[in-house]
Amino acid sequence: MEEKVVKEVANKVEEGSEMNNASTENRAVQEKKINICCLLSFIFSMVGILIFGMFCGLIAFILGIVGLKTFKKELQKSKWLGITGLVVGSVEVVVTTVKLVLSLVAIANML
Repeated sequence: MEEKVVKEVANKVEEGSEMNNASTENRAVQEKKINICCLLSFIFSMVGILIFGMFCGLIAFILGIVGLKTFKKELQKSKWLGITGLVVGSVEVVVTTVKLVLSLVAIANML
């Protein structure tokens, strides 16, 4: 009889620990936060498209690299923000540099 009671108690303890593990895993999934550098990289790249190409593009590029280097998959989400900021920021820098060089060549040819 005592063995039955001990087994029942052990089963209930195991069920409780499984429920605790499941709730801990759910909590861990819910607590993932956005990587701030990735978010700022994305924001600067979008602002760079609209207003300041070279300046914001360079900042987006740097923050994208830092965000992707410091990204922790288990604790953070939205890695795509850093990738997008990095790509768009680098395109902004290249396009703005090409426009600047072409403008300087055009001015030199006018003189």
